[in-house]
Amino acid sequence: MIVFIVFLGLSYAYVSRSIGGTKKQVIHVGNLSLVLEEDENNLTIIDAFPTADEVGMIQDAFTFRLINNTPSDTYYILKLANITTGDALSGDDVKYGLTKNGQVTINLISSIVDDTVDTGLIEGNQTLEYSLRLWIKEEIEDESRIAGKGLSFKVNVVQTSEEQENPTPSQSPTPTISPEPATEKVFAQENLGEDCTTYNDSENTFLVGQCANNYIWYSGKLWRVVSRNNETGAIKMVTENSVTSISYNLESRATFENSYVDQWLNQEFLPTLHDYEDYLVTDSIWDVSADSSNAPVMPNGTTTVERAVGLLNAYEYYRTYQKGATYTTGYLNNGTGWWLSTWYYSSAAGNYYVRGVTNMGALSYGKPHSGNYSGSTYYIFGVRPTINLKSTVQIVFGNGTLDEPYHLAGDEQETIGGKTLISTRYSGEYVTFNNELYRIVAIEEGLTKIMAVDKPSVLTRISFHGSTGVSNFAVAQIKTDIYNEYYLILEESSKNMIEPNTTWYLGRIGNAGSYHYKATICQTVDVNISSLECEKVTTTATAYIGLPRIGEMFCSQITRNTKSMFWTLTPVAHRTGALEVYYVDATNRIFSTSPNSTFGVHPSLYLKSNVVIASTNTGDGTYEHPYEIELLSE
Repeated sequence: MIVFIVFLGLSYAYVSRSIGGTKKQVIHVGNLSLVLEEDENNLTIIDAFPTADEVGMIQDAFTFRLINNTPSDTYYILKLANITTGDALSGDDVKYGLTKNGQVTINLISSIVDDTVDTGLIEGNQTLEYSLRLWIKEEIEDESRIAGKGLSFKVNVVQTSEEQENPTPSQSPTPTISPEPATEKVFAQENLGEDCTTYNDSENTFLVGQCANNYIWYSGKLWRVVSRNNETGAIKMVTENSVTSISYNLESRATFENSYVDQWLNQEFLPTLHDYEDYLVTDSIWDVSADSSNAPVMPNGTTTVERAVGLLNAYEYYRTYQKGATYTTGYLNNGTGWWLSTWYYSSAAGNYYVRGVTNMGALSYGKPHSGNYSGSTYYIFGVRPTINLKSTVQIVFGNGTLDEPYHLAGDEQETIGGKTLISTRYSGEYVTFNNELYRIVAIEEGLTKIMAVDKPSVLTRISFHGSTGVSNFAVAQIKTDIYNEYYLILEESSKNMIEPNTTWYLGRIGNAGSYHYKATICQTVDVNISSLECEKVTTTATAYIGLPRIGEMFCSQITRNTKSMFWTLTPVAHRTGALEVYYVDATNRIFSTSPNSTFGVHPSLYLKSNVVIASTNTGDGTYEHPYEIELLSE
């Protein structure tokens, strides 16, 4: 095993540190600061064998930041200097990968020893994020000459008064790992795995079976690639889990166009996606034709809509498990129920139905408005948004697995440090709060709303209220219990990050057959306005800690672990006058029940506007590597 020790330097002095150390080091020279974060990653070659570029670029990295502390633009030079003692590897055998704000450069060490690796202009108050990786190049036939040898270097940063010439590209026989088109990378047979194959229906090529290498991380959400359009190359992908749970539409309207789900996807969800006009085919045509069969055929375009975001139809879902899997083992079965865009009318029953997927993965159907069982009919509430990614979008790293999903070029998921406000990040990204995993729900009036991914141990099973007479969160026992049993035992540093006594909206839904999600927060359910922009309901509560509401992002089963029932704060507008509250069950359906029932709680809270990504942060906002956060000193 060959361990590379990295040394950090500025001007004529340098500070050394072994990768994997525990102390942050900050060095100031002129207008610039070079910051080496506390980092558990090791710049290590796992063994002395040659490594392909694409493998080298997904190993652990040594990360550091260059910060311009003044409003003035400044030129800089970043250099590597070989300081190896003892039996050293030849630079001709070692490659480095330097990532600067998401842009990747790969070269041989030999071409840059004691020379410039990066140079340019750093704007006033700008921070540059760097990641550095080393590996032995793949083109080595005689491995005996590299055994037992190592290499050490230092990084020098110098502030200059004028622009320098860019470094000369390496003459390596295998130049660099350039970003690859997602449409080619994901569908390359060698990347699919043994249990994944493809099916071509002349219009689209589907991934079929137990596919495990089709994960993409984009805009704080994990997606599964489903198909590729044969003509345009656009990739269709659906979120790994439901991102909310809502009624589909009115009882008599089962079509997708202008349904509650259609409104939610294109008014509430779409704005949470990073630069979606550059990434998505925003004028995608979605075939939402009727089909009641258990073996759907390719729809013929009887009913279509043009949207940026839609849902899978029954045929598309059916195709994903029809060659090499069953609906229980197909890659889209996530153990919960969720809506599809296909509908039909039963003349025998006199009812409209929407197709869906059960928690077992089977095709089923349900009434658009209801959340209860009726015989063998499942009424499914989970919403898994579906998008078409442009063929020009490229993948920069990752191997497509759950733990190392593909990352897209330009989707800013690199570690962000310095003074970056958490309110500038994406809905869906993960943060560590009070040593627990939380997820960003939304940004509202400069405050970042987050929700616990798992239920804290003290809130795994509590009643909304001890009797049946209270469904109003403002005066319910659950509000007091959450405050006493959860908020009061938080660490002081965590309490200080919470915006105190924020407003929680308590709009009722369910009156006279109307189950519109906007009624939980908006005074009117105007189809032309989003819930962030609407005039809010006047029934509210103030609290430090609250609960998710129906129609809110991630008010659904979002955990990778055990799924279980949890409370919302949305009361029922009941025809009979009974006082009930909605909860989400373990399969994503929404039911109402008496307040004295007992379920778990996913605490929700608002972070103050001056909460930032911590200077000690090593995460990138993913499930495996959440952001560390802290309160910015005023």
